[in-house]
Amino acid sequence: MNPEPSLDSIGLPHEMDATSPEESWKPFVEKLSHIDSQDMQRLASDEYRQAGTICWTKEEYKDSEHGKANAHVGLFEIHSHPNKNQKASWWPASSLTGPKRPLAGLKVLDITRVIAAPAVSRGLAEMGASVMRVTAPHLVDFSSLHCDLNWGKWNTCLDFRKEDDRENMRKMIIEADVVVTGYRPGVLDKWGFSREDILKICSGRERGVIFARENCYGWNGPWMHRSGWQQISDAVSFDEHLIYHN
Repeated sequence: MNPEPSLDSIGLPHEMDATSPEESWKPFVEKLSHIDSQDMQRLASDEYRQAGTICWTKEEYKDSEHGKANAHVGLFEIHSHPNKNQKASWWPASSLTGPKRPLAGLKVLDITRVIAAPAVSRGLAEMGASVMRVTAPHLVDFSSLHCDLNWGKWNTCLDFRKEDDRENMRKMIIEADVVVTGYRPGVLDKWGFSREDILKICSGRERGVIFARENCYGWNGPWMHRSGWQQISDAVSFDEHLIYHN
């Protein structure tokens, strides 16, 4: 969505003239022909925080440090965090709940970006859940897809750098039955919205909360902090989603 860091990582200018697609490819072919794939991975993913990966075979991935760290993980994981003050229960009853809207009455807080995680919460909205999508005014998003990925959702814009906005987020978390996030590990932690923070915010109420988070590289191993999406995880032979609840 912002090509400048990728261009910086391989030493190309932000603006170049080209008369055809084929001509526009040539500077990239020339630059990348002189960069080792491991160096390119380190530059793009670790220094410039761009989404990209070496295309590993299944065997190469399994033999990698990251593959070994995630060998025990399937497509998703479910973790329970029992709280004796929170009994298992359904979400609040709604007169709108029925075969066409089975999730009516369920409140979902959607703290996501781009495609994968917003698509998860869109499915909940299509089944009747009340979904509040939270975006940030200073972060580039895939806005051309908002007409699709925001289908059936409420929308708000919060800047977590501001305490007033963080307080509004805490109030919405307390009201939510489900919280969905799609940021890289550690990104929301610095604002007080990590997994532990969200469970703690909801710990004093009678009902629990389901906390679902999505990440390209999973939650174990040296690559977990890298950004990415579906095609990246396909190329790296791995994709993972986790769900936490209490």
